[in-house]
Amino acid sequence: MSAELGETGLKNLLGHVPHPVRVGLIVVGVTIGAFCLSVFTNPDQHADRLNCLERPGEGAPRSNVCGYDINVRYCFETAGPQKTCTIVLLEPSAPLPDLTQARREAREKYGGVRTTIFVCKAPWVPTDTPSYQNSARLVDGCRKPERPGP
Repeated sequence: MSAELGETGLKNLLGHVPHPVRVGLIVVGVTIGAFCLSVFTNPDQHADRLNCLERPGEGAPRSNVCGYDINVRYCFETAGPQKTCTIVLLEPSAPLPDLTQARREAREKYGGVRTTIFVCKAPWVPTDTPSYQNSARLVDGCRKPERPGP
């Protein structure tokens, strides 16, 4: 008899919830479920931490404002295929190294240079990854660190 009351109670409860609200709850549930599944099946897409690199004050160098280590990749690129990249590990509150001298050297070597910065949560490593829209196009992304060999 208690099983009947449980089913009847659930049916009565759902019967009082308007149909648009039920549909909305289903959509929200599916969206949250898809995000959670994405975190477990494709974690490199969730390792991007560009918001961790900020200037704490006027004229101050960019610093790691997050409470964990981040890997920062800065690249000096030309209009052509030349690109010089360096990856540094920044602990919490650590400043990004001054890039003025490195930018000057890249400009002398390649001509016009553009600087790009990409950040990943450690141990993830910033790298060029194929775009989801076009696998021939490389974009900034994060990858798992390579495991040491046997």
